[in-house]
Amino acid sequence: MSAPAATTTSTTGARARFRPHAVFVAAMTLFAAVFVAMVLSEFHAPSPHALPVGIVAPASAAGQVGQALQHAAPGGFDLHTYGSLAAARAGITQGQVDGALIDSSGGMQLLLAPAAGTAPTQALTSAFTAIAEHTGQSLAVTDVVAPGSADTLGLSPFFLVLGVLIPSVAVGSASALVFRRARRAWWFGAPVLAAAAIGLATAAIADGVSGLGNYPALAGIVALFSLAVAAPTAALARIRPPLSALAVLAFVVFGLPASGGPSGLGPFGPSFLRDLNPALPLGLAASAVRKTVYFGGYGTAGPLWTLAAWAGGGLLVLALVAARRRASVPGQPLQTALPPRAPSGVVVGFDDSEPSRRALAQAARLATARHEPLHVVYADHVVLDSDLAGYAHAEIETARDETAEAIAAAATAIVGETGEAGIDYTFVRRQGAPTDAILAAAADLAAQSESDPVIIVGRSGHAAHRLLGSVPTHLLARSPFPVLAIA
Repeated sequence: MSAPAATTTSTTGARARFRPHAVFVAAMTLFAAVFVAMVLSEFHAPSPHALPVGIVAPASAAGQVGQALQHAAPGGFDLHTYGSLAAARAGITQGQVDGALIDSSGGMQLLLAPAAGTAPTQALTSAFTAIAEHTGQSLAVTDVVAPGSADTLGLSPFFLVLGVLIPSVAVGSASALVFRRARRAWWFGAPVLAAAAIGLATAAIADGVSGLGNYPALAGIVALFSLAVAAPTAALARIRPPLSALAVLAFVVFGLPASGGPSGLGPFGPSFLRDLNPALPLGLAASAVRKTVYFGGYGTAGPLWTLAAWAGGGLLVLALVAARRRASVPGQPLQTALPPRAPSGVVVGFDDSEPSRRALAQAARLATARHEPLHVVYADHVVLDSDLAGYAHAEIETARDETAEAIAAAATAIVGETGEAGIDYTFVRRQGAPTDAILAAAADLAAQSESDPVIIVGRSGHAAHRLLGSVPTHLLARSPFPVLAIA
């Protein structure tokens, strides 16, 4: 009867062992499927929707042009009437319309803004060429706002912010993990400083390579965009590391198709992506950069305010998370609470390293001789408690628990060998750096009794991933209690 039970246990263990791998593969497959679906829905068959275009013509001619456009592409164009050629040109240079038709007795003239994107330019050219041919008139095409000589297709504004997108997501995720145990100021400072550095560096590169100019403005826009992505990502990762996947979903999977890409296809996609276009950071930042470089900064206020809302919202959530966790300072017990007892006894730091084993043995002998309780403190201190994406968080937590259990067992064995039978001792696992954990345990004991505890610690040899600097040195400098370092 035992063989089937063993087989069942083995099968269950194998399933548990490979479940994270299966979840990872499934998640990545779903990510790819959704991303491809979003991108293809935007770019596989683009058609204009309410593309703004101006017209300077008599009322009857303007009505005929409007009807022709509606017949060729229902709902594809939003016609704006101007009273003069100068007004139409101003509408184009200020980014109000993507082009304008001038219908006069001498023929038709189409004014365009290729700097706004190749997709609107091609759509307007194709539509008005067909109208001119149908009416038997000639069509002259004039570029009013052309890309720069070093940005011949006007693609650099989009690729500038696209190049910042993934690093900004990484800044948010990495800052939440690398500075997870750091001071609360770094929760905010890391994304802000990284965003500022990214803005200054990439704007300089864009100016040098593509000749975009406007360095202070571009540096500010890119920095704001980077923070608008990094701050919400960091906030989600602070709440729970796997939630950073939501930032990837919003800013990349939906954000890239909704932005319209480098050719200005924002008004050409399906309705749900067009609705997202004015709300997601990538398209907003690309539009702000394009309008700053080629349209004199007209129309940048809306995108910049929305980017500021993303950045401010992310920082606000970070502040709320920090306030909620302010009570969870390093040194707070994760498991067993220390019950009140007097006298305080002996406190020893233990991580199963050789110096800590010697220190625990001496502490057990001292506690036995003084007939006092022995308190063993294990500092569960890590810099990173998850992978960047957060998928391995559960596995890492399980490994930490297993390590703590092994260390607790080792402590019990040493106390049993060196201490008196039935010695009163407590093993406490605490979160934080070793010095903080030991001092916090000693302070708790001192508050619960009428005497101060004695702290015993190994003098050297702690593993590098658990200790930065010398624990005995730090204890001697900071401890209000007696400290005994065991060589």
